[in-house]
Amino acid sequence: MLHQALIVVEIQQADPDPNGWIQVQATGRACIVCPCGLNTGFIDKTEAAQQHRDHLENRFIRHYPENAQAQEVVNGMLGTLAGEG
Repeated sequence: MLHQALIVVEIQQADPDPNGWIQVQATGRACIVCPCGLNTGFIDKTEAAQQHRDHLENRFIRHYPENAQAQEVVNGMLGTLAGEG
């Protein structure tokens, strides 16, 4: 599975500057997206940063409960092969 999690910062249009140039400002929210299917939607940027770290550190099971079950099966098989089960 390819993991290249990106943080997408949400911006909104602000009032134009005195010369008429369009301005934008950050909303304080961000979204994490990854080719594996992760999409948090826009959440607080601090939470988004933590979820980005968590996803990259624990890619396989953090966001997908069905993967946690698969990981338990794999861990059991590895334990059996290592003589622990």
